[in-house]
Amino acid sequence: MVKVLISLSVLAAAATAGSVTELPESVTKLIDYSINPCDDFYQYACGTWHKNAVIPPGKTHIDKSFYEINIRSKAILTKIYSDNKPKLGEFYNSCLDTATLSSLGLTPLEDSFKAIRSANTTLDLLIVAGELVKNGIPVFVDIKSRPDYDDLTKNALFGFPAPLPLEYTFYTNQWET
Repeated sequence: MVKVLISLSVLAAAATAGSVTELPESVTKLIDYSINPCDDFYQYACGTWHKNAVIPPGKTHIDKSFYEINIRSKAILTKIYSDNKPKLGEFYNSCLDTATLSSLGLTPLEDSFKAIRSANTTLDLLIVAGELVKNGIPVFVDIKSRPDYDDLTKNALFGFPAPLPLEYTFYTNQWET
């Protein structure tokens, strides 16, 4: 009896809720309507995006969702920065001990520099690279675990070019410098 009541209530809710017949513009502008979705659903769903997508300078790939979030976040931060609110700057600067950082100079990095300079063989260089990676510095390649494109039930390791220490925007956007 309980199963019947639950099933009927779910059926009634579904019937009154109707169905979604329109997609948001952010989705429809990515669809290639010239493709039959039964023939090639991926091309149908992403075809227009593929035709119009541009990988930004300094990037090796683009993830639309995170890229959009990053753009919006930077716009918000740029506005906050351009408002030049003294309290915000004071709060941020209170966490920076620039005097100590300036007095230390490159001293904290000396061991890494010495190890790099003393690497005389390929094996030595790989060992040094491994130590740098342990400290969060991708050297030759940035290894990421992502869903396998051929079998989404599994993860695969992908190697991307190691990022530069500073993004190119560091040199072009005043608020980042």
